[in-house]
Amino acid sequence: MAICSALSSKAGPHVWFLILNAKEGPFADKRVRQAANYAINKEAIVNDVLEGTATVAAGPTPPAFAWAYNEELDPYPYDPEKAKSLIAEAGAEGAELTFYVTEGGSGMLDPIPMGTVIQTDLKAVGLDVKIETYEWNTFLGEVNPGLEGKADMAEMAWMTNDPDTLPYLALRSQAWPDQGGFNSGYYANETVDELLDAARTATDQDERARLYREMQAIVQEDAPWVFVANWKQNAVTSDRVENFSLEPSFLLHLQDVTKN
Repeated sequence: MAICSALSSKAGPHVWFLILNAKEGPFADKRVRQAANYAINKEAIVNDVLEGTATVAAGPTPPAFAWAYNEELDPYPYDPEKAKSLIAEAGAEGAELTFYVTEGGSGMLDPIPMGTVIQTDLKAVGLDVKIETYEWNTFLGEVNPGLEGKADMAEMAWMTNDPDTLPYLALRSQAWPDQGGFNSGYYANETVDELLDAARTATDQDERARLYREMQAIVQEDAPWVFVANWKQNAVTSDRVENFSLEPSFLLHLQDVTKN
């Protein structure tokens, strides 16, 4: 007897991004950070490199957190001409960039092929990118203390259980590495700090959602990262399994699942 199968797919609380060194070098200029977001063909990455297992990210918060996600934000479109214009405006044509790439790691998807595509896309708009590749633990030892004096950009991915975990630990100015945080690109925006502090202490969920959505819009505009991908979780079940569904938290809840 033939067994039929069904594919379940759901967004997970994951974001894959590039940390940009906003403290020094070309990415200290917001225009160059925005240019990098326009220059990288993220649709090609999720469709060709990741074979449809991810969606293009629009900002720092994964869409799995639907209650706090800003649906009004669209991802930066692939627009090399816009990228070239911003780079020229900033006087950054031909800038030489050091790019930290890892061989693998938690949530890092397919980091070397992704890094190679990113290098090619940035070269096409006039940025000369040199890749330095490290195994995961060595990579973290280079990135987590901060990129100052070492690199202009680095791959990174986070999976979180709350919409404030990632920005709180990696985008606040109080989260710079010398203060024990993971803001390795030294992004600083006083309004973002205030929104994250307020959202973390608010008890009304609607108010928290409003604060998070406002934060996402500011961060997308400031472009401290290149927002690349949100990984999708997939599962295949036979037609004998009923009531199975995936959770956005990556946890499996099987209480109501039955098998005939």
